[in-house]
Amino acid sequence: MLVCVLWAWTVFLASVSASCDFPALSRLSQNLRYDESALSEYSQLAAQLALCGTRDAEQLRCQLLYKSGLIQVSSGNDLAALEHFEAILNAPDSSTFKPLAQKRLREIYQKYGYWHKLSDSGIAKHYETLKKSFAAHLKRNEPVPLPLREEFQNLAPLALDTLVLLNDALYYDLSRSLGINTAQSIIENYKTLLGKHKKLVSVTDKLKIHHAIAVLQMFVMSTPPTSLMNCLALDMEYKPCRELSKLSSRINKVNPPFTAMTHPDQFLSLHEFDWSKVLDFYTGGARLVKFADIKKGSNNLEIVQIVEKTLLDDMLLNRPLSSISEQWKLATTATSVFSVTRDLILCEAYDQMSKPKIAEKFCQKVEKEKLTPEVLEALHAFSDSLQNIESAKETLHKVWQDFPSLALHAVRKCLNTLSIKEKARNGMDTTQIWALLETFTHEHEWKGSQNEAISKANRVIKNTSGKKRREHQERFQQQQQHQQQQFFRHQQNAPPPPNDLSKKNLYKTLGLSKDSSSKDIRKAYLTMTRKHHPDKQGQLSDEEKRKNEEKMSRINEAYEILSDEEKRRDYDNQRSNTGQQRQQSPFGNGNSGGFPFGGDRFKMNFGHFR
Repeated sequence: MLVCVLWAWTVFLASVSASCDFPALSRLSQNLRYDESALSEYSQLAAQLALCGTRDAEQLRCQLLYKSGLIQVSSGNDLAALEHFEAILNAPDSSTFKPLAQKRLREIYQKYGYWHKLSDSGIAKHYETLKKSFAAHLKRNEPVPLPLREEFQNLAPLALDTLVLLNDALYYDLSRSLGINTAQSIIENYKTLLGKHKKLVSVTDKLKIHHAIAVLQMFVMSTPPTSLMNCLALDMEYKPCRELSKLSSRINKVNPPFTAMTHPDQFLSLHEFDWSKVLDFYTGGARLVKFADIKKGSNNLEIVQIVEKTLLDDMLLNRPLSSISEQWKLATTATSVFSVTRDLILCEAYDQMSKPKIAEKFCQKVEKEKLTPEVLEALHAFSDSLQNIESAKETLHKVWQDFPSLALHAVRKCLNTLSIKEKARNGMDTTQIWALLETFTHEHEWKGSQNEAISKANRVIKNTSGKKRREHQERFQQQQQHQQQQFFRHQQNAPPPPNDLSKKNLYKTLGLSKDSSSKDIRKAYLTMTRKHHPDKQGQLSDEEKRKNEEKMSRINEAYEILSDEEKRRDYDNQRSNTGQQRQQSPFGNGNSGGFPFGGDRFKMNFGHFR
């Protein structure tokens, strides 16, 4: 359809231009779309107008050329726009579009560093000054200050020298620390360079650039090295890209997806993955990787580590298009995301194969590299020693968000520590820890996980936590009964209490005021009994046990009286009338020496609250 339209346009234009029908050409120009797809129509119409030789035709031609230039600029084709703007300046007659074209040209000349085309030499001199200062820092093996980088880049952001020098500075940064953002900036600069200056870059340099991008993608960013496709499309026989492509392919066949190790949802859904294949490739008997002239390495793990270091060092030493002679080597402390991810995978693989000691070696590398000292300390305190229980849930949550397999590893270690503690029968109450683990797994939806390792851990936690709750409840009830029996024995053996309770402040015993409601009384009673329950006291001496039992007796006595409206009213009356002589206790029923709140002793309420 488009071909037919263009053909009809060409035929019509030819018929119009045969006699230079300016009115018809003018009408055609008014119907042109302000769009990149109409550029060919702009070009044809401008060419026909150039043949007319009239002032009006030349004015219209300049207008069309200017619009064509603007369309190219808006599409990011600045260098293509140069031809249109320069054609306006070369027009034989004066045109109102010449000043506009000159302004656009100055902007493009400066942006691309075409200093010889600018009339103002001051900008070019300033650029050269910044360039020398920029290079001086790199030659002294110093990082380029950020203000200098920004000023240099803003002056001529798309100049070839600017893009190359900016990457030199970024490569220096990369040699200190293999940062993902730094690598991404280098890649973006290379893509801009290839897009804007492809005619100035040789095929050899283009291949080197594509290979450098692939190394950054694969090792620094741990993403698919998609730049290899561009490299091999340019030259299928380019050895560096071919070898890297083969290595990437072998690794991808055994590794789980990167996101499966770093995103909770992906880790939860990882299922039917063959972890034994991972160990066989890296540390087992799999066929060794062949890469360039590398002969060292007893297994593929060692070979891949050597390849990574070799390629990164070579990239830093031989930076594409760089004119800076200084060569940088990778700092010994620099660790790539590729290495971290590989260690994370090996940690999980050894855990899956029930080899926790070997797994721990790889997990510790990742923890040291990626976790803050505070989080790392809290994580090990909980998983290794069952300490810092209060902050354990938050710590596990933080680790789970970024490295879910590390969180699973910590939970596995915690389960192992719990098992050892319980086999030793050291008397430690682990109910709270099991409840914490159950809450954590519930909040992060381990129950419905397709990952068998997570499902297995979740089943252990759920079953054991339920068992611990039942045991705790049974022990709690037994202790209640024991406490109740002790209380009754104490009451039976104790001398009858005096009728006058005005000296006892029962409200104070429960930590209440006199105007407290029945609901407040009940709530305070429940709080006090839980607080002073023997199960909450830990190891006590005989004297401490006796004092605790007496405290419980006073609490029960206060509750029995204050929870009964009639007894409470009588007690309040006695307190208000304290000091007056009575022939008979206002609380009693006339039984001399009996319990002051009636003939029956108050019943033990502890253990019967709901």
